[in-house]
Amino acid sequence: MEPLSPQVMHKLVFTILVHGLPDAQTTVAFEVLMEAQRSPNPQVRELAVVALAELPVSPAKRVIALAKAMQDPSARVRRRAARALGDFGMHAMPALQVLVAGLRDADASVRRDSAGTLGRFGVAAAAACPGLVGLLGDPDVRTRVVVAAALKRIGEPSVPALLAGLRNADPELRGRTVTLLARIGADDEAVTAALRAAAEDPDEEVRRIAGAALGGLQIPVASLVA
Repeated sequence: MEPLSPQVMHKLVFTILVHGLPDAQTTVAFEVLMEAQRSPNPQVRELAVVALAELPVSPAKRVIALAKAMQDPSARVRRRAARALGDFGMHAMPALQVLVAGLRDADASVRRDSAGTLGRFGVAAAAACPGLVGLLGDPDVRTRVVVAAALKRIGEPSVPALLAGLRNADPELRGRTVTLLARIGADDEAVTAALRAAAEDPDEEVRRIAGAALGGLQIPVASLVA
């Protein structure tokens, strides 16, 4: 394909996004959108990601393209890619590592949407749990909400990472970890032992949450994100 001017590329991507194309032209459209990902204009690259997510070509090809977009210099493009990958279900598993890397992104929205997509993988996202637990201390409350939901969706495979989180220096993160452990691994002997240890934590709030868990009380959801 010959290089297109930024103006022509913008019009082409916008047309594909808004009007779509006949099935016979989807291969050409895919090539146009892949080329658009190299545009110097971040708006064009963002539109290309949105269009790629909807283009009727194989999920595998689109996941590869969207995973590449996770490394875009624009946070808006990375966020769009992370969010779009969540709509592919298990087809997006080849993007697992770039989504885990997204948990360390400088932009809160990228971290949040990466966490949300990883949660949609369920137990298959076990490798993401250490990164997710680290985000329980994220300064953005919305990110913490999404991360807690993702860890609950992953379920039992998240327990080892959560147990490790009890050794974190941040008492707020330890408290949120205790809350999640009580919800996810209530029948796990290692979790029970960890909760007993947490009841002796130097931080008063952590001790309170652990004591409530050991007493069989319902821990408020607010403890996950407060």
